[in-house]
Amino acid sequence: MSAPPVYLDAATAAPLHPVARQALLAALDDGWADPAKLYARARRARQLLDAAREATAQTLGVRPDELSFTPGGTAAAHSAVLGGLAGRRRAGDTLVHSAIEHSAV
Repeated sequence: MSAPPVYLDAATAAPLHPVARQALLAALDDGWADPAKLYARARRARQLLDAAREATAQTLGVRPDELSFTPGGTAAAHSAVLGGLAGRRRAGDTLVHSAIEHSAV
C-alpha cells in the first residue's frame, strides 16, 4: 500500500496537519513581522521561518537551503520556470511547453 499524498499547498482541499496548524497560529500571533528586517519582532519572525524551513526540510529529506517557500502556486510555477531556464542557460533561452500548462506558466 502506498503512502497517502502530502499536500504542501495551503489552497488544497486537505485540512491542515495539527502541527502545521500550530505553526501557522504561532506565526500569526508572534511572527507577523518582516523576517528580512532587524528589529526584535522581525528577528522573531526570522526564527519562526528558519525553524519551519528546518522542520520541512528534515521531513522531506533535503537540506534547508534546497527548500523554497512561495506565497502561492503562481509564484511557485514562476520560480520553477525561471530556475529551469537558468539551469539551461548555455543551451539557450527558449522554453517549450504544452498548450495544457497552467496559465501561470
